[in-house]
Amino acid sequence: MSNVREAPLVNGQPVARPALPAARVPAGGCALGIGRLGMWLAVIAFGGIAWAINGGYSVIGLGVAARSFNDAGRLFWELATTIQFVLPVRGGVRLPLVPWIGVIASSCLQISIIWLKLSDRPIPLWLIAAAGIASIYDYATTLFGLGTVAWIARIGVAAQALIAAPLTFALEFMVGYALRGGKR
Repeated sequence: MSNVREAPLVNGQPVARPALPAARVPAGGCALGIGRLGMWLAVIAFGGIAWAINGGYSVIGLGVAARSFNDAGRLFWELATTIQFVLPVRGGVRLPLVPWIGVIASSCLQISIIWLKLSDRPIPLWLIAAAGIASIYDYATTLFGLGTVAWIARIGVAAQALIAAPLTFALEFMVGYALRGGKR
């Protein structure tokens, strides 16, 4: 055993060295990083189709709801679907612009709420209200849209409600979770 110290001396007294900054390892380490990478890859690979299915049934469901009301509902649907855009796919698919704006708005609001909540950041009341209304719209129109699929309609409204929930919120939750960063 040696009495030799590895510390600088000033006037014969040891001087404390400044502490070295600890290596910054996110909570969960590499496993969390790999998981986050996998989540982003899943969003890239499957997110578009999941979002298109949800959005498609939401747009169909809005049409079902609008047409099931009176002449005012049918007039709204005619006006909302007047402006269309063409998807650049084989054969070109024409889609109504206004209902798809609603789909995009719902997704953006849901992602922001999830992101802020999981990041333990405050959520303004106006954002909670807007996201709540948009989520009800998104879920209900997806539910109505699923009712147009013969086999889903045959299994009943309860099954439609169960199918509509992950279609409506799963992708938005994944994106919101991935965006929150390495906190927690």
